[in-house]
Amino acid sequence: MGIIADSSPLISCARAGKVKLIRYVYPKIVIPPSVYREIVVEGAGKPGAEEIEEGISIWVEIKEPKDKRFVSMMRKHLGEGESEAIALAKELNGYLLADERKVINEARRYGIRIKSTLLMLLEAKEKGLIPSIRAELDELIASGFRCSRALYQEILALSDELSIP
Repeated sequence: MGIIADSSPLISCARAGKVKLIRYVYPKIVIPPSVYREIVVEGAGKPGAEEIEEGISIWVEIKEPKDKRFVSMMRKHLGEGESEAIALAKELNGYLLADERKVINEARRYGIRIKSTLLMLLEAKEKGLIPSIRAELDELIASGFRCSRALYQEILALSDELSIP
């Protein structure tokens, strides 16, 4: 299963100190050059920059999308990194790791399968990497991750943590 990542899940997890969790759940991810630039070059000194830079050739691969026309078409609606990530997910028949509703909806229009930070947490719990989604999600939210109350409750229900105080 190939995972192509947009910048938002990587940055959100980095702000909460959870980049290693992404790596444990998805031992190999692919990012387009624009996501690399956004996180590592433009984001130098910010959460995630060092972790992604150090991960190159270990668990992070940078790959250029081939279909420039598709990227250009996506750029009418989305940012450069989002457009390139969707193009790569389409080309590689992989999963797109993204959190923003607009990006997810656009990717789904092209039949691209989706992973998200919340789904990654569910996978982490299923693999025994974390004991509690609630604790991890609360840390993400405390560091700026946005999650509606309804989605929060839904993820806790899916993980059998809804009744835990």
